[in-house]
Parts: sequence; structure tokens; C-alpha cells
Amino acid sequence: MKDWIRNALSIRQKRRSAPVGSLPPVGSTIIRGPIKMTVTHELPPDLWDWLVLSGWRNMPVKNDRRKGLVAPQSALKELMDADPQERNRAHTRILEKAQTEE
Repeated sequence: MKDWIRNALSIRQKRRSAPVGSLPPVGSTIIRGPIKMTVTHELPPDLWDWLVLSGWRNMPVKNDRRKGLVAPQSALKELMDADPQERNRAHTRILEKAQTEE
């Protein structure tokens, strides 16, 4: 009911982006807008800093029920293996490969 009222009165507020958190552990999820990516490998601190600057954040809630897009399982490994000068291109490819969540 509250959702309907917010939509009818156009008082819906856009969520603020989550604050920058610490280095995410293996198995956690990070998000960038509607795209989610599972941390499958131990993240080097320099890669996490780059991801934060690219808009990625730790998942702010334990059970996120919002529907969105999911990055491929190999996405993080692809970013880790990419040369630092080529990370932007690899990141763009990963965002393009994101699939609708099932």
C-alpha cells in the first residue's frame, strides 16, 4: 500500500549509493547500480580501490531482494587478470555481458 501511495503522489526518493566499505571477503556480493557481482577470488587492495572509483560498493544489506543484472562468474577474475591500462575495456565488456537475474 505504501508503495502505491509513493508512486501515486510521486514522492518516491532515489536511494543514495552505499558508502565505501572495507575490502569485501570472498563469497560476498558487490553492486554498481543495478548490476551485482560475486567476489569469487581474494581482491587485491589496488583492484578494490579501482572498483570503488568505478562505482562498485559492498552490498548494503544481507538479503537484497531487488531485481537487477548479474555479472558473469568469471567477471572478477577477468578484471584481476587484465593489465591495469586495459581494465576500463575489460570493465566495459563485463557490464555489457551482465544478464537478468533469475
